[in-house]
Amino acid sequence: MLFMQFKIDDDRYVIEAKDIIEIVPFANLKRIPKAPPYVAGLLNYRGDTVPVIDVCFLMSEKLCEFKLSSRIALVNYKDDEGKLVCLGLLIEHLTETVRFDEKDFSNSGVALKDNPYLGKVVIDNNCIVQMVNIRKIIPEEAREILFNGSYSG
Repeated sequence: MLFMQFKIDDDRYVIEAKDIIEIVPFANLKRIPKAPPYVAGLLNYRGDTVPVIDVCFLMSEKLCEFKLSSRIALVNYKDDEGKLVCLGLLIEHLTETVRFDEKDFSNSGVALKDNPYLGKVVIDNNCIVQMVNIRKIIPEEAREILFNGSYSG
């Protein structure tokens, strides 16, 4: 399986490449006043407005920094009604593709209610790499904001 790898601090994570439409450079985003900090803003992607979520903030509670390695992964995301929508994930150190065999992944042994998006792990060069399930990374509050337009600030 092909994955895009990223880092948060010294920890390595991967997302499945099949979910990614395109990787674009960190661009100027239209900020949304009073939005929660994990809503990075709106991206003009080929004439369409795409909401962008700050994955660094969701996973570490620190805003993604503007670095040469920071990218926006445009992904196919199923909304609550099962409809595919384009969603941007702002991620630091998103620069490398890696291959792992699905059978090499194993359960981490830790399941927390606050991070249901963390999946199985694989050992690579003596380092633990954890899979991130993009279908589960968006908090319910964010899904309501992004797909129902019900956020009142």
